[in-house]
Amino acid sequence: MTISIANLNAILQNDYLPGFKSQLNEELSYFYKLMEKNTSPSMGANETFLVTFGRSGGIGSRTELGTLPTAAAASRLQINVVPKNLYARISLSDRLIKSSATGASFVNALDLEMKEMFRDAKDNLNRQMFGDGTGKLALCTAVEAIGDTEIAVDNTRYFAEGMVIDTVDMTANPPAAENTGHTITAINEANSTITVTPALTGATAIGDVICISGSYGLEITGLNAIMTPNNTIYGVNRANNTWFNPGAINANGVALDDEIMEQAIQRVDLKSGKKPEVILAGYRAYRVLKNYLAQFQRYSEIETRYDAGHITMSYNGIPVEQDKYQGDTTMDFLNIADTFELLSIGELFDWMDMDGAILKPVANTAAYEAILTNYAEIMCKQPGANTRITNITQ
Repeated sequence: MTISIANLNAILQNDYLPGFKSQLNEELSYFYKLMEKNTSPSMGANETFLVTFGRSGGIGSRTELGTLPTAAAASRLQINVVPKNLYARISLSDRLIKSSATGASFVNALDLEMKEMFRDAKDNLNRQMFGDGTGKLALCTAVEAIGDTEIAVDNTRYFAEGMVIDTVDMTANPPAAENTGHTITAINEANSTITVTPALTGATAIGDVICISGSYGLEITGLNAIMTPNNTIYGVNRANNTWFNPGAINANGVALDDEIMEQAIQRVDLKSGKKPEVILAGYRAYRVLKNYLAQFQRYSEIETRYDAGHITMSYNGIPVEQDKYQGDTTMDFLNIADTFELLSIGELFDWMDMDGAILKPVANTAAYEAILTNYAEIMCKQPGANTRITNITQ
């Protein structure tokens, strides 16, 4: 007997979705795991928050009968946080659904489709959480002509065959896509190139951004946006509001040592009154720190407080985690519990089913589709309580 659409809806809702949500906690970065404790699913379409900076002016020492200090509250600023939209779509043909009567072929096809969608949705969210909000995957490093199929890039680490990408002209105001909807068919890591189909319909220039198709400027305000000084986040121009900047230390090719590490830790303590909860390192920065500690026989591992049974490297008692989406030569010293919050409209990831159906007919085709939605944003109310070290190369 062929499975019904109603039964399929129940399978997607009750069997696949809970498993996917539990995997988020197990498989996403430790940045997410720490911030997940501060998740708020009650965000509206547009939220404003009041943040304070500076000190109260109504405090001071006086003589016994001297004039008391004049009351003056600390400075306050309203920030604007807008959720970003992440979607994932699957499509099942009517023919495939009707083949469910024969058993294994349909089950295998559905299971594969769901696993691939959930895998890529998780990976995309994780990448965005470390990004700068633009969606940048890489930069073009050469001029490519109309009709070319190969694009030279500054790195290939974020690409995979089958991804659909755009190239964005960064000299336009605002930046504008010049090539849209090109599928990656091959990646050459040695030569740092990607091959796409169809061929380019517009010329590219050095410095053009490559992003997932249609996503430029629409991604989550990730760690790279929050931890880059003097940019604009949440409507605040930090070049004019430097109190809202994170701490910034440029290693600039100098060998990593205790002096640099302690500077970062002490700055977090000065601004927050606490040691960092975690140090998030890129792959190269992680190796550099590990090699530095090993030469003094100080390399040690600890069981983390935030993930029972998880063992990781530590520095001065602070867990050090590495992530492929963290900047390769970057370390972030973060006080996540007190300064970060993951805001969302409803639960993270849910089916678009307000009409009661998950699977819906696709217009003009013999197919049904399901859409997974995620409306979320990262808010950091005190970037200054966190510090970034960049250019860690030795």
